[in-house]
Amino acid sequence: MKHLQDLTTPVNKFANTTKLIGIFMMLGGGIALISYSPGQVEVWDLFRGTMLHLAIAGAICTFLGEMLWKILIKNSDVTKRQFYFYDEE
Repeated sequence: MKHLQDLTTPVNKFANTTKLIGIFMMLGGGIALISYSPGQVEVWDLFRGTMLHLAIAGAICTFLGEMLWKILIKNSDVTKRQFYFYDEE
C-alpha cells in the first residue's frame, strides 16, 4: 500500500489540484473585479456578479483542498497503528 503522504497518490493529486484551481479562480475573479470599470455606475451588473461568484467559488475550492490535505496528513501517520477491533494501540 502506498503511503498517503506520497504526492503521487490520487487523493493527494486531487487535493493539490483542487487547491490550485481555487487559487487561480480567486486570482482571476479578484483581478477582473479590481480592473473592471463600467461606463455606467451599476453595482451588480452581470460581469461583476459572475466575477464575484468565481472568486467565492475559488475560495471554497481552496478551503476544501486545504482541509482534505490536513485530513490526509493527520490520518496517514504510519508510525502509530490503531487496532480497531480492541480499541487499543
